[in-house]
Amino acid sequence: MEKILSKDEIADLLSAVRHGEIDVESVGSESESTGSVGKRSAAEHCNLFKADGPDGWKLKNYDLILDCFARNYALALSTRFQRAAHIKLEAMESMTFDSLLQRLSGRGAIGILQLEPLTGGALLIFDEKLSFSLVEMVLGGSSDSETLIPDRGMSAIELNVIKDVIQGACPELNKGFLQIQEIKATLVEVVSNLRLLNFVAPEVGVVAARYKVSIDSLEGDISLVVPHSSLEPLQKKQQVKAVPTSEVQNSKWRSLVTDELEQMEVELEAHLARLSLRVRDILNFQVGDVIELACKPDAPLKVMVEQRPKFLGMAGVQGGKKAIRIMGRIPNGG
Repeated sequence: MEKILSKDEIADLLSAVRHGEIDVESVGSESESTGSVGKRSAAEHCNLFKADGPDGWKLKNYDLILDCFARNYALALSTRFQRAAHIKLEAMESMTFDSLLQRLSGRGAIGILQLEPLTGGALLIFDEKLSFSLVEMVLGGSSDSETLIPDRGMSAIELNVIKDVIQGACPELNKGFLQIQEIKATLVEVVSNLRLLNFVAPEVGVVAARYKVSIDSLEGDISLVVPHSSLEPLQKKQQVKAVPTSEVQNSKWRSLVTDELEQMEVELEAHLARLSLRVRDILNFQVGDVIELACKPDAPLKVMVEQRPKFLGMAGVQGGKKAIRIMGRIPNGG
């Protein structure tokens, strides 16, 4: 158990710090280096308004769409190159678009897609290793994993060569989204320079799905990036609809509810008039005082059911007891 300083010890300690006898900064640095109590951690930026991180934004069953796209696109690549292609979903993250840009090298191919009728479009990003290797394969080269990757961005000719490969992903993306909504994905442009990537504002949230692609011995990454705003309309499509019940079941349910309602007890009151008095007047009441109600003796009473006005009635006597005769229903509850 640590020793608790006394009042005098605390006063001496503060005095020593005030007069410079104790170097506070050196003490703090020693605590950090030794890992003792008082270790300080680096301040982290915290934004309470953006939904960053893997749990920041979710679309139910979105992974099913991504898996379906992976299977179909792998089959399309296998058919095109006559080689065994495999695509597997590795991760799905929610982040800002600016955070995504920080991860890109700027040397791979980036396909800008339009997803009608969704707004915002999407990005299909190929890393530099996969991009340059696919160019070699389209031109008749091998899928050797030792392909030399130049330390530069892709040229306009190389982007034009790989454009057809990216275009082939659009029909497979349509098949994946068909589970929720029919879309039409089209390739708008293929770029490599990040400065030409005017997709969404830097602070806009996006969902990035990263795939591991392998074609024979070649391995690389593909990322499908879709803004949150494009996926939000699909959330309504995910609402589970209850199975409709039959007319026989509905009839039985209505009959049961009606029977139970008839057995319920409710509170019934009859109001002749309402009068507001001051407390001082009430305290001055004497026996024999007359209180004017501002209504005629034969005025109808307002019958209240559970504090709600429902009927009009007349006061009377039935069998030697006070009673009320219902005269009619108050329109719209009075």
